[in-house]
Amino acid sequence: MEELTQLPGVGRKTANVVLSNAFHVPAIAVDTHVFRVSNRLGLVKAASVEETERQLMKSIPKRDWSDAHHWLIWHGRRICKAQRPDCEHCPLSGLCDWKKKNK
Repeated sequence: MEELTQLPGVGRKTANVVLSNAFHVPAIAVDTHVFRVSNRLGLVKAASVEETERQLMKSIPKRDWSDAHHWLIWHGRRICKAQRPDCEHCPLSGLCDWKKKNK
């Protein structure tokens, strides 16, 4: 992580993607989808991507970090969209903090 983030233009998210996908090191890369979905669902209560990453790492088993990153991205792109979340078709709507607050 330290070596990657010293490269120009490489932050934590990119470093985590490289570590996870290229080197099979468990990592959670927090992009806009992961940040939005994990906060909406109530998996985390975080104001920053760094805090989101820390909280997700505590609540998700390490063996699932890389997969969870992809699951959250997929969910954010297909169902829990930024402007129009599709709560009606969401399999997680019964667990979702955001939906409970916005009924």
